[in-house]
This record gives sequence, structure tokens and C-alpha cells, in this order.
Amino acid sequence: MNNATRKTLADFNESLESLKGQLDDIRSQYESIKDEIQSLADEEREKFDNLPEGLQNGDKGQAMEEAANALENAVSELESAVDSIDSAIGEIETASA
Repeated sequence: MNNATRKTLADFNESLESLKGQLDDIRSQYESIKDEIQSLADEEREKFDNLPEGLQNGDKGQAMEEAANALENAVSELESAVDSIDSAIGEIETASA
């Protein structure tokens, strides 16, 4: 790695340090939102599970199940997004070490 590349990575690290502070604030907000979405998913799943089987197979039941699945997927995607950001930061730090 040449000096110009090292300088660029050092500049990135400075920016990353600033972003890490912002990410901590965002992560706190994210956790709150994620927990709320998970609660909604759990409630919707429970409503669906408590329906009689005949209603579960109907349009309303299927819509409830799809909503619960979508909310559960949203939680998973949010978790993946944060993990990806953390991983990218780690890789940049490794490259500049």
C-alpha cells in the first residue's frame, strides 16, 4: 500500500470515527423502532394463531399472516443492515491498520 492510499484510509478513519458517534445515537433509535416492529409482528402472529383454522385460510386470515411475516422480515432486514455497517467499518479499520 502506498502513502497516498494510506492517507486516504486515514481520512476515511477520521470520518468513520465521527460517524461511529452518530451511529450509536441511531442504533439506540433503531433498537426502539425494531422492538416496536417486533411487538407488532408478535401481536399480529398471535391474532392469526388464535383464529379458527377456517378463518386462517380465508382472505382476512391470510392477510394477517402476510402482515406478520412482513413485519418479521422487516426486523430481520434492519438487523442485517446494522450488521453490514458494522462489518464494513471493521473492514476499513483492518485495511488501514
